[in-house]
Amino acid sequence: MSGPGEYFVNKKPQENGEHEIHNGSDPCRCFPAPENLVSLGQCIDCHKAVAIARRYYSKVDGCKYCALACHKG
Repeated sequence: MSGPGEYFVNKKPQENGEHEIHNGSDPCRCFPAPENLVSLGQCIDCHKAVAIARRYYSKVDGCKYCALACHKG
């Protein structure tokens, strides 16, 4: 799901340096531990969440499980 909900970005980058966006309203199996989350607030979709996350990190990507519409893959 990549629709409305509360989105988060993972503070810890993946091996490729990207910080992953997650939909907290539809948490997936790879949802980060609470201490690794930055809340992006309520967003209409993952595209808005990505735009907000870029205020924190230059390299961001949607989770392939809970923010698929924004996963570059």
